[in-house]
Amino acid sequence: MDLVLGFFTWIIGAGASVMMPIILMILGVALGQRFSDVFRAAITFGIAFIGLNLVIGLMVNTITPVINELVTVYGLRNNAIDIGWPAGAAVAWGTDVVPIIFITILATNIIMLALGWTKTMDIDIWNYWHALFIGSAIVLMGERSTLSYILAAASAAINMAVVFKIADYIQPDCAEVLGLEGISLPHTQGVAFALIAYPLDWLMDRIPGINKISWTSEKMQEKLGLLGEPMLLGLIIGAVLAAAARMEVRVILNTAMGVAGVLVLLPRMIALLMEGLMVISEGAHQFMEKRFPGREVYIGLDAAVAIGHPFVVSIALIMIPITLVLAFVLPGVTVLPLADLSVLTFFNICSVLPNRGNLFRGIILGTINSVIILYLASYAAPMMTELLGVVDPTLLMEGSQVTCLAIGAQIYTWIPFFIALQFVK
Repeated sequence: MDLVLGFFTWIIGAGASVMMPIILMILGVALGQRFSDVFRAAITFGIAFIGLNLVIGLMVNTITPVINELVTVYGLRNNAIDIGWPAGAAVAWGTDVVPIIFITILATNIIMLALGWTKTMDIDIWNYWHALFIGSAIVLMGERSTLSYILAAASAAINMAVVFKIADYIQPDCAEVLGLEGISLPHTQGVAFALIAYPLDWLMDRIPGINKISWTSEKMQEKLGLLGEPMLLGLIIGAVLAAAARMEVRVILNTAMGVAGVLVLLPRMIALLMEGLMVISEGAHQFMEKRFPGREVYIGLDAAVAIGHPFVVSIALIMIPITLVLAFVLPGVTVLPLADLSVLTFFNICSVLPNRGNLFRGIILGTINSVIILYLASYAAPMMTELLGVVDPTLLMEGSQVTCLAIGAQIYTWIPFFIALQFVK
């Protein structure tokens, strides 16, 4: 068992661009695909993931200075600093509960697949950290008893079972809106909001007036022509954000071009990624068809494959100033959003998914999402500060509490945490 866990730890430590091709090669061969086809597909996927990370890095590098200036110019001074999702990952992977929860998650997915309770074959091992975070928090905040380890494993099983079901439910929309045929998103921070977004979108369908408003890419391009294209939307949004931060003209122009570039390049990286996945996806379908006739299976991946839709990026960029304002005006919110504002794309996938890219509804849903995230991230700040003091004190900031929007985006995973804490603390 130690050898197996050591192997997975090594793969994870190598980074996604190495980890995912290795996993895909193992999976492809196990599914009976030709090695030459699998090898080419895996390398293509790895290259696409490198490209995807480069584009995401471009977005982060372009937007982060603007975010910092917005905070400075408008004097936002909350006392719990958002230091980004790596803080949550550090807690998740930094405790002795990792082997137990890791095995629990693998077993949960295998059992659910075998029993036909899910169609999602989750190979996104890195993002196990979402469930691992809650499990680690239960153990570290509790008495480190046998019960706390059992409850930590149970929370991981429940949280991942829920995300597998969500991933199954929204997959048809992922295929239609985002072009992800045969791909699902068992990425908690990317899809947890679906539990709220889909009912709210259903409700908006039944509100007179609201149900007639539709700002989709097709309609905007039809009405606005060139101005409705993703590159022009990116240009405008980037320029407006930088201008609002009172940056000099050169920086405004660079920000505008950077955001425009992101909106054009992301979909192309996703297309290359899907090319690499095609062989594996076909192999998975053939494998399941032979052994379980009529059974459909989806390949579960990181939500990074879903953020290429221009309206996911557009809403995320629009939500940056809205989230900052909300953090300042909402009573009881202590978090100062910073690092994770640059990855709001991940948290807002389900702001556009149920409404097929309707920007109007996306802004409404995105605002509700940000309110929830801000309150959960604020609640988690004292705990996160304490946990990082145990796991990685180098991430602490003198005189301030620390937190991250990412753990607030997990939404439903906090329910098992609250329940478990009643028994172990």
